[in-house]
Amino acid sequence: MTCSGLTTRPSKSSTRYSLTQWGAVIFVGTYRDNEVQADHAIFDLTNKLETSNVQTTKVSLTGLNREDLNTMISDALCLYPRICNSLSDIVIKKTNGSPFFVLEFMKSLKDRGLLQYNFHQKRWVWDEDTIRAEGITDNVMHLLSYEMNGLCDNIQLLLKVMACFGTCTNESAIGYLSESDEYSGVRDGLERAVIDGFVEKNREGDFKFVHDKVREAAYNL
Repeated sequence: MTCSGLTTRPSKSSTRYSLTQWGAVIFVGTYRDNEVQADHAIFDLTNKLETSNVQTTKVSLTGLNREDLNTMISDALCLYPRICNSLSDIVIKKTNGSPFFVLEFMKSLKDRGLLQYNFHQKRWVWDEDTIRAEGITDNVMHLLSYEMNGLCDNIQLLLKVMACFGTCTNESAIGYLSESDEYSGVRDGLERAVIDGFVEKNREGDFKFVHDKVREAAYNL
């Protein structure tokens, strides 16, 4: 499956047939349990696969626990885990351990000067009291929106245009739009959006948002 509008997505029945008839196939399906109902097609598919004696494995992914989060932060900051405990306490409360939210939250701390590298101490430093007093949002959408509103016009234009196309946008579409006066800045915006980590290029040569929450925030610009 690709994001191209010309590519036909496989139906549930064809997916089931492939998995029950072919001997060496690995199929990975993902969903958010808070965004699907009990009658969603994914559950019907898994039930039919199980009745067809197709081996299935279910893995539930949750947020990082306190210990793993502290390990990740200490590795990123090149500090002993015990030194990062105070920062990790704030991050876990704000993000519930969501890996994507953790990365965005840490980036926002750095961008706002609340997490800085001290050249005299030769280490990263922060003031947890100041961070708590700042009242930084505990909603990843608000955090992304705040960050996007501070971007230059070309990047905002590119993100809004891509959000209207969907998850992925073909490079030819960007090229076509950049030839018009109204959207002439999307090409420059694309380069900057990739550098800033909002957009990435996939193997098909299309550009896609790094996370669906990024697209959602861009759509609401």
